[in-house]
Order: sequence, then structure tokens, then C-alpha cells
Amino acid sequence: MPRPRRSEDLIVRIARLRYEQRLPQTEIARQLGVSEATVSRCLKTALDLGYVEIQVAAKAFRDADAEQRLKRTFGLVHAVVVEERPGGTLDILAKATARLVEDVVETGDAIGVSDGLTVAAIAEALRRPAARDLDVVSLVGGVGAPEEPSHSSEVCRRAAAGLGARAWQLPVPAIVDDDAIAAVLHDTAAVRAVFDRMRRVRVALVGVGTVSRDATIFRQGLVDESLAGEIRARGAVGTICARFFGPGGRPVGTGFDDRTLSIGLAELARVEIRVGAARSPGKAPALRAAIEGGLLNAVATDTPTAEALLAAA
Repeated sequence: MPRPRRSEDLIVRIARLRYEQRLPQTEIARQLGVSEATVSRCLKTALDLGYVEIQVAAKAFRDADAEQRLKRTFGLVHAVVVEERPGGTLDILAKATARLVEDVVETGDAIGVSDGLTVAAIAEALRRPAARDLDVVSLVGGVGAPEEPSHSSEVCRRAAAGLGARAWQLPVPAIVDDDAIAAVLHDTAAVRAVFDRMRRVRVALVGVGTVSRDATIFRQGLVDESLAGEIRARGAVGTICARFFGPGGRPVGTGFDDRTLSIGLAELARVEIRVGAARSPGKAPALRAAIEGGLLNAVATDTPTAEALLAAA
């Protein structure tokens, strides 16, 4: 027999008072004029009916020891390290990093985001913070199909939706065919406005890649994958926002620098909080170089990657 609507309304109301407003059961009973036993039964029913879901917070899976060692060793302002969990590490890392972003943003801030699967997962996990009047800015043009969750415009849109912010998407490819096209696009009002907004970014959240054929710009065909070996030969160990760098965060020039539409490494280094998100021990050399070069002053990663980074120090 269906539960009466009035009964369902009471269950939901009690659940919201308990879990959203965090009122004690005695206060809920007093406000609604019901017994504490009724409140207790309604809360149990809310769980049984799926109106309330209880999860272990991502904070419970953070590796506090590794976080402190990273901060101490590399002078980082923030470190998020989560334990490796079969099938669930990315989700936990995304939620833990999202909580960090929500904590550090201030009213009026601009938050810059790159593309990539890890940054996309973090964007999806963001929730509205106490800060207001926020902007989210794409730091790199698009790579791959626009509807892909990892595309920079989609990352920007989702992050802005979660934070209750305005989205400043960069409506161009990350790398175009020649310098003249890049110059024309950069001078259009829509693109110029986004680059102007990049200069206001206070918190940047960027993915860190290696120089391999698996890197997004090679895999998606923006740059011929045969160039990966040539760029490595020039000393490149990592990439952020389609810009390549070597040991010590030193920029490594490529034949497509002038046709790359993204934040420059020098400009990134001027952002106050620069969070690099990466999961793979193989990315430890890139992370270390970016940290040592001042491109990053915060990291979001898992325990195996953190240990590889610390071992290389």
C-alpha cells in the first residue's frame, strides 16, 4: 500500500532538518511537535526509502602522512593525497580536491581550469562554497570532441555549475594550424576576453602530463605523435595546458608554441594557488619539475604517485 503523501513529506522534512541543518533530534521533535521516537523512525525510513544516502567522506581516505611530507619536502602550500582504492581512487581524489578548492576560494575570485580526465572529475565534484561572485576560466583551448567530459569547455562549464560561478570558456582549439590563424583568433573579442580574465585567476587547477604518445594533444591528433620523441630530446619531461617544460620547470620550445592558445607557463607561475592534479608514479618526474620550477605550489594525487615523487627528492 502506498505511503500517504503527508507521511512522506514529514519524513523528508525531518531528514532535511537533521542532515542539512544538523539539528539534534530533540530540537526537531520540539519544532515539529512530534515525539523523538517519531523523529527516529522517520530518519530510519528516509534511509530505507533512499531519501538519504550516507557515504564515507573522501577525507577519511586521505594519506595525512604523505601530505605532510610533500609539503615539508617541497614547500607546498597545499597537498591532497588519497589512498589507492581499487576502482575508486579517481572519485575519492576528485572529491577530496574539490573540498580543497571550495575551502580556498574567496568571494570575487577567478578559478582557472585546464582539460583532462582528473581535472574533469574534480570539476564534477565541486559544490557551491561560501564564497560568491566567482568566475571559472578555461586556461587552454579545446582538445578532442567538445562533448567529451575532459574537454576544456566542458570542464569549465561543470566547474562553474558546481561552484555557482560564471563560465569563461575558450572557444578555440588548443593548437591551430598556423601562427596567422592563432593571431587572428587571439584578437577576436570572445577569445581576448577569456585571456584577459586569465590574468585575474587566483586559484588554478591543472592536469600534468608526460611527454609521450599517450599525452592528450598527441593522442587526439592536435600534434603528430612522431614529435613526442623530438620534444623529449629537447629536454621536456612534462606538459601543462599544452605547454612543455623540462627539469626545473624550464619552458621547452616547440614548433607550435606560437599557434598554441593557452595560458603561458610564466603567467601560470604568477597565480597565487597552483594545484597540479595527476595520478601515476610515471608522472612523478613531471610533477617534480613543475614544483621545482614554481609552476605548481600544490598537488592532488594518490599515495603511489606521492611516494614516487618523494623518492625522487
